[in-house]
Amino acid sequence: MEDINRTIIECIKNRQNDKALSYLYSHTLKKVKKYILSNSGSNDEANDIFQDAVIIFFKSVIENKFELTSSVDAYIFTISKNLWINTAKRKRNLVHVDIESHVLSADSSSQLDNMITKEKRNALDIAYSKLDAACRKLLGFVTYEKISMKELQEKMSLSSENAAKTMHYRCKQAFHKIIKENTDLLNILKP
Repeated sequence: MEDINRTIIECIKNRQNDKALSYLYSHTLKKVKKYILSNSGSNDEANDIFQDAVIIFFKSVIENKFELTSSVDAYIFTISKNLWINTAKRKRNLVHVDIESHVLSADSSSQLDNMITKEKRNALDIAYSKLDAACRKLLGFVTYEKISMKELQEKMSLSSENAAKTMHYRCKQAFHKIIKENTDLLNILKP
């Protein structure tokens, strides 16, 4: 087991991220998902928390702050657990805005509903326009074309499906950050 931990660390330090990610997604993710799903989390939340934990782990290895006192699995699981606890505490107060939930409704009958929908759409367009070109392209593929992560990998010329998942997550986070930092947009998009 110690050999696999050292191999993962060496892969990260040598920028062979695909090898390290492959192991982590096939072994560690299962444990994190099991914990989060058994503690009122969703599959998507488990994936997001795991990706955050992996990013923290990679950063600590690259900055030589990671010490091999426990297994990589245990380290990432602990980070994920702490992230989930913090997320669960904030979950009730967090305003979660998702592009997919604000698509124009064709059967809105009242003029007020149409105005509100149009205002929300405009707010989303403003936030979307502030993203970099790569994130706009990626979110367009995922949101409107509903493509899989494998297809996204190919369309965006990414090295792996995991790289596509990570980029998708980062773009969603950037989009949410833009909205959270702009109170006018946030007020328009609140349910």
